[in-house]
Amino acid sequence: MKKVFGLHATMLAVLSLFLASAGWAGEPIRVGVVLPTSGPIAYDGGLALNGIKMAVDEINSAGGVLGSPIELFVEDSAGVPATAVAAMEKLVGMQKVVAVIGDFGSSCTLAMMDVAQRAQIPLITPVSLAPKITEMGNIWMFRGCDNSAMIAKAFTKWAVQEKKIDKWAYIAINTDYGRGSVDAFNKDLEKLGAKVVFTEYFNQGETDYYPIVTRLAASDANGLCLFGETVDLSRVVAQYHEMGLEDKMLIMDPTSGTFNAKFLELAKENADGIVGATRFAAAIPTPEAQKFVSDYRGRYGFDPEKYAQAGYDCTRMIAQSIDKAQAADPAKIRDALAGIQYEGPQGKAHFDDKNQLIISEYIVMFRDGKLEIVAGPISTED
Repeated sequence: MKKVFGLHATMLAVLSLFLASAGWAGEPIRVGVVLPTSGPIAYDGGLALNGIKMAVDEINSAGGVLGSPIELFVEDSAGVPATAVAAMEKLVGMQKVVAVIGDFGSSCTLAMMDVAQRAQIPLITPVSLAPKITEMGNIWMFRGCDNSAMIAKAFTKWAVQEKKIDKWAYIAINTDYGRGSVDAFNKDLEKLGAKVVFTEYFNQGETDYYPIVTRLAASDANGLCLFGETVDLSRVVAQYHEMGLEDKMLIMDPTSGTFNAKFLELAKENADGIVGATRFAAAIPTPEAQKFVSDYRGRYGFDPEKYAQAGYDCTRMIAQSIDKAQAADPAKIRDALAGIQYEGPQGKAHFDDKNQLIISEYIVMFRDGKLEIVAGPISTED
């Protein structure tokens, strides 16, 4: 027993020497990340991870938090709920993290929420849009981005009143995100007097959309609303154009799963004219946004989009909360996060009493291979 204690003391001495030599006053603050880094949405998950890593490097280069560096523990959910739960269990049980950022898909985040509540660890998603995530009374769950209902409120009014889109068609991914988004948009369309004439769902990773597009062509829709991610939607758009429907309706991507460099590479000229809503675009002209864009481009070689921005902002919000709490204690971090007043590349933001981040939206469009801001910022508050 004495020998074990001696070994433990020796390890502490070595760790203290390491921290001192690195200039840190305390041990690393352990933060977990659960995102899909493999599988059909690995590219999109990687964008969010880019923002997280960039924020951590900036924070640590500036002296860390409370004299300690932030140390990331990244787990791959592969976009599968059961895998996401196992990753969350590992982070809180083995790695002893004080907060977790994740996941990407709403179904994965919904599955992880019970673990966060049981372990009493704050969990903040940078991407998941299903409205019910912040409607379930879980005080440990935060959404560090907009949700489908907020986007619907901003986008449907613009599309119906400005673009005269009164007959809507949906092609949406068959997940909590896809179905939750369709439900949220239907409520606003009904209020605006528009109607839904076509709804089809597809499974993640599907490659053949010709049967769906064939049925779409027979509808009288004047607007096609897409809910999905980069690779899946690039296939939908390609097959839509292959069937000669480009002049039949306006293509809309209100949750902006396509507004990134990979989609442009895959869709090429077919991306032109797609409109949508987003909380962040590289074209936002504010000094804060442009500094983020310049730094991100310098690090990764291409412009950031909303996934990278949200990963970056969620990381900085956790760091700001630890600093505000003056402790790397999960309960104190949760309380500080709930009351945060944050200002990042997208603008000013705060959480409401359900831990939903309140931010503004922009209406954007692809034109000649570039993303332009058409309108905004549009408030999403009642």
